[in-house]
Amino acid sequence: MKIRNYIIGLGVMASTALSFPSCTDLSETVYDQVMSNNYYNTKQDVINAVFRPFEYLYCCIWMRHENEELPADQLITPTRGGSWWYDGGIWEMYHRHQYNDITLTNVNWSNEWGEFYIGIANCNFMLDELNRLDPASFDLTEEDFNNYKAQLRCLRCWAYLRLLNAYRNCILTTTSDQEVNMQPENRKQVAPQVLFDFIESELKDFCLEHLPSKTGQDGNSEMQGQFTKAAAASLLVRLYLNSEKWTGQEKWQECIDMAKRITSGEFGYYAIAENWYEPFDWNNETCNEVIFGFPGSYSTTSWHLNNQNKNRTIYGRALPYGCQFYLDIEEDGERNPRFALSPSYDNQRPRQLFTYQLGMPVQKFRKYDQYGHDKRLKQYKNLSNNTREGMFFLEGKIPSTAFPGGYAKNPQNQYELYLVDQVGLFNENAEQGYISNPAYQESKLGNGDFNSGLYCVKYPFYPFDGGYYIESDYTEIRLTEIIYSQAECLIRLGQADEAGRLLNSVRKRNYEDFNANVAYRPEGNVTLDMDEMLDEWGREFLAESRRRTDLIRFGKFQDAWWDKPQDADDHYEIYPLSQTQLEQNPYLKQNPGYPDIAR
Repeated sequence: MKIRNYIIGLGVMASTALSFPSCTDLSETVYDQVMSNNYYNTKQDVINAVFRPFEYLYCCIWMRHENEELPADQLITPTRGGSWWYDGGIWEMYHRHQYNDITLTNVNWSNEWGEFYIGIANCNFMLDELNRLDPASFDLTEEDFNNYKAQLRCLRCWAYLRLLNAYRNCILTTTSDQEVNMQPENRKQVAPQVLFDFIESELKDFCLEHLPSKTGQDGNSEMQGQFTKAAAASLLVRLYLNSEKWTGQEKWQECIDMAKRITSGEFGYYAIAENWYEPFDWNNETCNEVIFGFPGSYSTTSWHLNNQNKNRTIYGRALPYGCQFYLDIEEDGERNPRFALSPSYDNQRPRQLFTYQLGMPVQKFRKYDQYGHDKRLKQYKNLSNNTREGMFFLEGKIPSTAFPGGYAKNPQNQYELYLVDQVGLFNENAEQGYISNPAYQESKLGNGDFNSGLYCVKYPFYPFDGGYYIESDYTEIRLTEIIYSQAECLIRLGQADEAGRLLNSVRKRNYEDFNANVAYRPEGNVTLDMDEMLDEWGREFLAESRRRTDLIRFGKFQDAWWDKPQDADDHYEIYPLSQTQLEQNPYLKQNPGYPDIAR
């Protein structure tokens, strides 16, 4: 059964024992011992408890998306009409790498630390619970318990990978024993290599042994949301791919070797989907490209949409204003557009393409569209029988029967929207490319309006009456990532031809005519080098919460792109710890380059 059916809440036990206000101070008192000792009465009680930490950690997906995409070059949060989405300049701080203010409490570059440590505490608590329970008392076996422990230890590794990526210098805790956690040596950060070695050992020595292999050729099916051997191996691929940046030790060959074990079928059958959209569609638990996904369904998940916070989601906020009528999702309320694509053009008349190497994602798609017609580079459209085409809201008006004239309008119903691959205060003049107020002529985040920027639609928004509205599971790991990781490592080791073959095996599905002018050498005419590899990562994984990491690994994170100057140094590659975190744990050390506090 899918994990979402296990997550039914542990009530007070979960909320008190597994949460704490300061995730760097692990000495909080546990108040629920009596309740937890009496909670486990049935096999189902144990299963529910084991998968409860998954619920908490996949609620953090939106936080990771923000921290990965907004400091990078492809997604932006411009103002809308001069005031919406300014929020004290936070989004400019993200985009321009100006997150030096450690006193801010409403920003996710510091909150991610606490949220992921709460998730780790959840895992530690349940692992300790399993160690004291007798599996036979619940008609379970030692093998069952080892699988549960492997699920939790793999999830914990997933969280530690995120922390290592974001902060480098982290606390390593593996128990819920407060007497142990409050010891000074256990409240200090460990070197990145120590955390790296821990993650590697956990995944290789325990998780790969005790997690199940995927069975059959019908996707993850009822195993969706549970870790498998292939998922654990995929986390090792991520670990090795980024090892040089995280620890100073390259692991290119190790990454290749682990990737080959996955693609060879050692851990079960996986295959590239026939169509680019299948790993993200409503029935993606049946897609053999998906290695691991967090289950989702309408009104029960928070990564995509829930009843209490309807349009405040990752992909719900990557839709233009007024599109709910175009998509037949009127019951979901108004759109609050947040994540637009970085612009390709300036605001001059006639407009000109920017000359940045980075950013301008739509232009990166157009590079090969002219030769092979990219299936993704089309206007998003819901078709019949819960199918769709296209991955973008492109330049132009948005049809809508809800507005006079038949097109979506701005929130004040003053003018028809005309989406442009630009950022400026165009108002009613967007179609003509004219900005009437010279003060808003400059192309920058603070000058945007509801016309500004195009949109990427990765996950579908099908009509309510179709029965599959937002049923998509969140695809955390897919086979394409493994193939692309292997290809990148091959390029780094001087084997670009083999890398090209691997990439072509995926890319051929994206073009109506996959010919020599689209394919990489030796099967085509296109030269594959590191710059092209980064661009291809950006095309294939646009808006999939990884762009910051890729830019850092390629040594491009400090570069200039639209509305972002060259960084003075590289300390922005990792995030700062907040003043609150530093005050609550006197043993914490601030990351280099950021303000510290008096001790």
